Amino acid sequence: AEPEVDRSRHVVTPPPLPVTVTMGAELDVARFYQRLGSIHSAFTKHREINTWGGADCLVLNRGQIYEDDPYLKSACFHQYLFGYELTDTVLVLTTDGKCIVLATKKKCEFLSPAKENIPEGSSITGLTLLNRNKADNNAENYATLFKEAGLDKDPAANGDGKKKVGIFKKEWGNEDCSSGAILTPWQKKIDDADHVELVDVTPGISLVMAVKDAAELDVMKKSSVLSNKVMKHGVVKRLENIIDEERSVTHEELAAEIDAIIEDPSKIKLNVPEEQVSSCYFPIVQSGGEYDVKVSAQSSDKTLKYDIITVSLGARYLQYCSNIARTFLIDPPKAVSNTYETLLAAQEACLKAMQPGNKIKEIYGAAVEQFQKEGREDLVKCLPKNIGFSIGVDFRDPNLVLNAKSTVTIREGMVFNLSIGLNKIALSASAKANCNAKSAVKNLESYALIVADMVFVTE
Repeated sequence: AEPEVDRSRHVVTPPPLPVTVTMGAELDVARFYQRLGSIHSAFTKHREINTWGGADCLVLNRGQIYEDDPYLKSACFHQYLFGYELTDTVLVLTTDGKCIVLATKKKCEFLSPAKENIPEGSSITGLTLLNRNKADNNAENYATLFKEAGLDKDPAANGDGKKKVGIFKKEWGNEDCSSGAILTPWQKKIDDADHVELVDVTPGISLVMAVKDAAELDVMKKSSVLSNKVMKHGVVKRLENIIDEERSVTHEELAAEIDAIIEDPSKIKLNVPEEQVSSCYFPIVQSGGEYDVKVSAQSSDKTLKYDIITVSLGARYLQYCSNIARTFLIDPPKAVSNTYETLLAAQEACLKAMQPGNKIKEIYGAAVEQFQKEGREDLVKCLPKNIGFSIGVDFRDPNLVLNAKSTVTIREGMVFNLSIGLNKIALSASAKANCNAKSAVKNLESYALIVADMVFVTE
């Protein structure tokens, strides 16, 4: 039977449940303080620069589960900090290290083991847990939050400017992803305060989360191995069978088969519990002259052609993402093979540029320089605007894309997906003439190539 194609899952796949706090869930207290301390240290050290917007305190809200976008920054932040998503929860972090959380009783109980166990030497000086109070609609809780955040007094009385509150700006006030019995009135209280200015601290949070600790690196390596094995033992073997048997299959159908393998790795004899894995997105399969090398591309319902086939897939293991892309050349002319070798040389040049201390823009520059060095300036215009991104709990961090402009400094512990694609490469008449008689490549006017791999930055 042919696999059914679930069109609703083309863009993103919701993470495997449970992601919210369930019976028996336990907070990793040491990890919680280590990561909260990293956020606090970066905030207090760099808060006057753009990434932190000059914030006087952080108000990091998490709304309801929003299945249309499982990679919301608040969702990723909670997974990073708690290992779960605490929906409809307020977290306030002050410059002097006080952390105040307002949530339901169940979530406060989940956090309670951390209350009296602040590690010695931590920059976090206190953890206050406020239980949701339906009796007064959280009036007292909101007053406590305001006071602890230093928002209870109008700074204008002392001739000071507005108090700057650091938030996830994209989500603030969005009813789909940042609302709830606790959040909605809380956000309105802040919005109504004339002496408060909201600033976006998403870029600052992104930079902290981009540097992975040992536990994260271990999980990400396993996630990367999973993606690689799905490509090697799932995609490659399936493509070989389809071509050898001259089967007719659509891009969508093959993508659905790949997706099913990621969701159930036992199909390729991998012993990974299904509840620990999911697809980062619906796999992308393309051929026949119609290509898009962006990760937002979709697999069409057109029949797979045996010419130049691109496949991109991403696996998520224990909430951490990985991504891989490969190009399969079926009876290509020498010109296409040579261009592919040039692409691999550009990838190697980029890898050499991914050193601690370098700027992200140097990675993109390395690819351009390699094309120019090989006399292939024509390929520069085929490069997309970015050739990868920071990856982790968040599949693609929009604040850390690998483009020609980013001045972000690469640091040890960062993990990127280096995804070098070339689109709309012209296929010359002479190249077509050099195709063998049975090659479907000669029917193409242009083609694309892509190779994407996980890169862990070390010393």
